[in-house]
Amino acid sequence: MAKRSKSYNGARPIKIDLSRVRIGGNYAALRRANNQDKSNTNPELEPAHIAPERREYVEKWKYWMQEPRWCAGYSWLLLHENYELYEKEEGLTRDEYYEIAKVAINTGPNQMNRLRKDKVSDVRYFELCKIMASHGIFDNVSVDFEKLNNGTPNGTYKIANFVIDSFYKAEHECQIQNAACGLRRGAKYQNYMSERDAAQLLFYMWLIVHNGLFTRVSDKDITEFVDKGLVTPMDADRYIVKLTQNAAKSPCTGLIKSVRLGQGLQVPEFCKKAQDKVLNIYDALVEEKSNMFDFTR
Repeated sequence: MAKRSKSYNGARPIKIDLSRVRIGGNYAALRRANNQDKSNTNPELEPAHIAPERREYVEKWKYWMQEPRWCAGYSWLLLHENYELYEKEEGLTRDEYYEIAKVAINTGPNQMNRLRKDKVSDVRYFELCKIMASHGIFDNVSVDFEKLNNGTPNGTYKIANFVIDSFYKAEHECQIQNAACGLRRGAKYQNYMSERDAAQLLFYMWLIVHNGLFTRVSDKDITEFVDKGLVTPMDADRYIVKLTQNAAKSPCTGLIKSVRLGQGLQVPEFCKKAQDKVLNIYDALVEEKSNMFDFTR
């Protein structure tokens, strides 16, 4: 009996690499925003080891770091100025200092200048900066970009995004102005992030703040980013999704006060449309919460 030839016309399974499939629209922007947040974890972080007999000592310091008004700041300053003395006379370890520093920075995120950077590893420094950034604070003077990048890949860019993501927590526009100054310095005047990352960061800040006096990001800058392919409509969608999510958590008082109408007139069309969407978000917040907050002061 003759051997039947193999048919190549039958249906065969098709394998699709889903990681290479890009879905458009707001749903895709939401997925990308969520995936970006998950990618910002630091697997290299070592947990601090506190000996059982030292826990009471550490808890005492942590309690001092949470005291109201000037007390916490004074305790943090004492530890900064006299670290070696506490190390020698009270046996303070770097693990203990890291645990104390987490509480101190959470209480006073604008006092990163009092952190003894030489007493924490690069990985731990990145984690401490994450605490600062979670308050929408970025210390323009004392943040060490090189140490951030040593702490985790692309660390400066990641921390900068944490800061902007947390701008909605700011109650006063001056907080945003101070942070924007430091973020701009990291993006435009240093060599600690790629050209695309810098463009993305500055576009994100320009889009939600709107105030060129704060961001020092001009319409010309935005147009240049788009012309170079560094910023796309999908990026605008992603940042609008993030702002929408954050606006649901807070009145965004500081952001709304930082808006300046008339910005974004000489930019590509998708940037104008994105800025209009952002203004609509702010308008809805003002209308919803006008009885609780005064946005005109």
